[in-house]
Amino acid sequence: MYICLMKWILFFPRMIWKLWFLLYMLLSTVVLYPIVFFTIVVLKNYRLTFKTVYKFWAWSICVVIGVIPKIKHKNRLPSDSNYVIISNHSSQLDIVVPYTRLNRYFAFLAKEELKKAPLFKTNFRGMNVTVNRSDMTSGVDALKECSDKLKEGADLLIFPEGTRSKKAPKMKPFKAGPFKLAVENQVPIVPIVFLDNYKRLEGGKLWFGKCGPGLSRMIVLDPISTKGLDNRDISELMKKSFDEINSCLEENIPCFK
Repeated sequence: MYICLMKWILFFPRMIWKLWFLLYMLLSTVVLYPIVFFTIVVLKNYRLTFKTVYKFWAWSICVVIGVIPKIKHKNRLPSDSNYVIISNHSSQLDIVVPYTRLNRYFAFLAKEELKKAPLFKTNFRGMNVTVNRSDMTSGVDALKECSDKLKEGADLLIFPEGTRSKKAPKMKPFKAGPFKLAVENQVPIVPIVFLDNYKRLEGGKLWFGKCGPGLSRMIVLDPISTKGLDNRDISELMKKSFDEINSCLEENIPCFK
């Protein structure tokens, strides 16, 4: 009875906060669209778009909704390599927050639906990569495009769960794609852990999901080498990566278990 009552008490302030978030996200995307179009389509200067427009967009969202991004590195990442970055995925903020604190140039691998949305498709015209998760051919093409991005010097940020976990902070099983990509290109995997985003804006629960302002902590774990590994090692690589992120969640979230 108490839990049900609290849900309804929190319902209206949470909905107002979510509507404010969605309204500002839409408004900022519309306002910045001409600049994004010019830098991506006309200039084809993806790094300029990343360093200016994307970072401003992400920081402005966080400021407006009261989210404070914090980052902690176990050790600073060497600058002489690029990486396949993986993370747990529980919130729309998992797409926003990395732009505020990760100073490395990276591209996202995202679901194909975003490429079809009028305001977002320009962002995926050469800048990021999309995949149709139900189409094997699309998956092969996406991995090829991701490999090209790595060869161009970009990092790739991929959510190995595929979609947002509905039982966050617990994770869904990982898919093999990111690990196959890292092994084929012999680049290290960097796990990053979002500790608070499921509380800031819980994914998959529109009406009663957790949300609200506060900290958004991101921990960058040490790189996992793929040197000398091949496709036979992918299962073990997946397990090691999952365990490292899971252990970090257990250590930092008291209610995790």
